[in-house]
Amino acid sequence: MKTNSLKKFFSVVLILLFTLVIGGCGNPETYKHNHDFNLETVAPTCSQDGYTMHTCKTCGFKTRSNIVPPLQNESHTYNNCICIECGDFLVDVAIDTVTLSYTKVIDDYGNDFYSVTGNMIECEYIKIPSMHNGIPVKQIADEAFCNLRTLKHVVIPNSVISIGKGAFKYCFNLMSVRIPDSVVLIGKDAFWDCHNLKQVSFGSVTEIHDYTFIGCESITNIELPNWVTKIGVHAFGDCYDLTDISIPISLNEISHAAFWECRNLKNIHYEGTIEQWHAIYKEVGIYINTNKDASWNAYTGEYTVHCSDGQIDKS
Repeated sequence: MKTNSLKKFFSVVLILLFTLVIGGCGNPETYKHNHDFNLETVAPTCSQDGYTMHTCKTCGFKTRSNIVPPLQNESHTYNNCICIECGDFLVDVAIDTVTLSYTKVIDDYGNDFYSVTGNMIECEYIKIPSMHNGIPVKQIADEAFCNLRTLKHVVIPNSVISIGKGAFKYCFNLMSVRIPDSVVLIGKDAFWDCHNLKQVSFGSVTEIHDYTFIGCESITNIELPNWVTKIGVHAFGDCYDLTDISIPISLNEISHAAFWECRNLKNIHYEGTIEQWHAIYKEVGIYINTNKDASWNAYTGEYTVHCSDGQIDKS
């Protein structure tokens, strides 16, 4: 009986070994000759090595080769104040953009000011001056920089109080915008589909208007200022990488689809209590034409709301 048991044991072992050799890669160290690799080339950056990544199509084993050291010994290489590799921006070195176009406007008190209406040439950064011809620059006009594909960084002076509708719409490569506290209005669609926008401030706005940041899929963190009272329709829709948002106690309304498809949303940090969170008006509903959920939190990740006296799970 004992002999038969041993025979069965060794038979099973032999079958398993045969299956591993014939049917799969097995241990990557033992069966390297069986790997079938996909190759991916990763370019070096200012601080990271470049390399070729080998990934086995069957077992997922990974290995690197052709290591290339970081550029310029881990320092940035700047061209016109922007690093050619990582996009780092020397905001304090950047000079005012002289190719901007303007329109003179008269305010309700009879005072002249300028509205920036566009840029006459393609550029990677725009730094708006606070004065033009000795007169304050107070406004960025509707669609002033719409569809400017080369634009990466924008610096707005303390003189500006409003940013118009669609002002930076379809600026796909825009990475950062410095908005000062003087800005009290950011118009509808202002940053629509700025896919690479990672850093944004909100000035002193009291409302995030409809579609303002829709499609800004690279934003990971949002901190709304203490005086915001409303988040508009699709205001942060399709912000796929958004994980955290901080909401002030001043907020009293979140419109439908405000965070539509924010599929990685994990944390909503709310200054008030659980009771106050529930008191915020939050739109729910269905899009009639598609029968899709149009609620304020439709298709978001399984976030947790962190209040001053406890937390609430999405479910």
